[in-house]
Amino acid sequence: MVGRTGLRRYLWWTRSPWLLAALNLLCVVGLCAVSAFMLWDMRCDAERRATAAAQSLVQVLGRDIARSIGMYDLSLRAIVDGWRLPAVMNADPETRRLILFDRAANAENFGHTLVFDRFGTLIISSKSLNTEPLSYADREYFQYHATHTDLGLHVSVPVVSRITGRWVLIISRRLSNPDGSFAGVVLGSIYLDYFRQLFAAIDPDHAGAVTLYGPGGTIVMREPYDEQLVGRSVSATDSYRRMLQTRQGVFTGPAMIGEGTRTFAVAQVGELPLQLSIALTAEDIYAAWRQKALVLAAVVLSLCATTVVLTTLFRRELTRRKAAQRATAALNAELQQLASTDALTGLGNRRRFDEVLARECRRATRTGKPLSLLILDADYFKGFNDRYGHQQGDEALRLIAQAMRGSIHASSDTAYRIGGEEFAVVLPDTGKLGAETAANRIRQAVLAQAVPHASNPHGLVTVSCGIAATPAVRDCDPVTLIAAADAALYEAKRRGRNQVRTTVVERPLSVIEGGR
Repeated sequence: MVGRTGLRRYLWWTRSPWLLAALNLLCVVGLCAVSAFMLWDMRCDAERRATAAAQSLVQVLGRDIARSIGMYDLSLRAIVDGWRLPAVMNADPETRRLILFDRAANAENFGHTLVFDRFGTLIISSKSLNTEPLSYADREYFQYHATHTDLGLHVSVPVVSRITGRWVLIISRRLSNPDGSFAGVVLGSIYLDYFRQLFAAIDPDHAGAVTLYGPGGTIVMREPYDEQLVGRSVSATDSYRRMLQTRQGVFTGPAMIGEGTRTFAVAQVGELPLQLSIALTAEDIYAAWRQKALVLAAVVLSLCATTVVLTTLFRRELTRRKAAQRATAALNAELQQLASTDALTGLGNRRRFDEVLARECRRATRTGKPLSLLILDADYFKGFNDRYGHQQGDEALRLIAQAMRGSIHASSDTAYRIGGEEFAVVLPDTGKLGAETAANRIRQAVLAQAVPHASNPHGLVTVSCGIAATPAVRDCDPVTLIAAADAALYEAKRRGRNQVRTTVVERPLSVIEGGR
């Protein structure tokens, strides 16, 4: 258990208002620093989680789209293979349609599956036996297959179907004759609404804009949906070129649509010329973090403001208390001074005299050094008061006190008023000769004041002095010294006053007989 002294030692810092303020300020700065670090870590974590969620989402969407297009492509391959069989081509139109077009080609999100001859004329449709003599020779995909011997799957840019009037994405394959010459095109159409529904259904609460890019950087679908952006090319933007290089991952770059900077999570759709991206703005990434940061910042700032206010109030209270303590200490010192000082003469009073004499006796006993005591008394002072009045008597006492102060060494000797007209001087480290010299200086200084005193045979105010001088002794008793000095003073009075008499105390005495 910590005692009162230990507690004061541990709480020493609370006595300094400025140190307390500095410590509290350090705590506030530390709290703000820790909070700032936590907010920064939460911000980085929000960015990691947002980009990870976006990257996971584009991968899921990419696999779903690649799988759907792959299934549709199997139907196109079946048509290409069946086209080469004479039995299929020589069958009646209904049988041929059933053979060439499976159920996958008639799925809900897929449009018409069509076959064109080498002139671009529609000859077979998955939706109808009676085909209109429409020409598609001007379409980009037809021109591509007519000029390329590549038998792979071709993906076109988004177009508006001439049959349904809806936006579609065309996938197609080349039909070749046995000699390898161009025989026509088989194509399938995927409604863009399929991609729109897919983007909206995968995660309704996802952050950022989801975009599917076709060949040449054309926008196939974008969520949030904007029909005016469908078919628009972003191939000239820096972020699109970087997306083609990245193929899969996360990067930050300028927005492909709009202004500002975006964080892109991108993925390649299988081996198709399609790319997916989710573009995240700073608002998308840090929206939830900002709400938490504002709450945490408000709490921390409130705590800091409260700490600063309380510290200011506490420092003010400590300052007030220290000022009050200083005032109390000064008052106590003043009271102590008053309690130990004679009000009339300004010398030490009897109480102070007893304390100092006892202390000096102990020191003289401990060190073995001499000690002398002077006791002075104003001669015929009762007659002076009777003749001149008490006010003049008080003034005479003040003059005697002034003469005493001017005749002793202020650094070591001390003077006291110990009675009505009785005074004393304690002379540490002073033997008989030094004490007699000091006493005679005082006596001469009183005479030099030249205060008239008609009741005194000398005509002036005078003093008589008794000295108790102790050489180096092993014991010193205050009572003995006072009795010896008092006896010497009586002797001076008996011999005519205005003189000095000395008693040398060779050994401690409890009482020295005598009187005035």
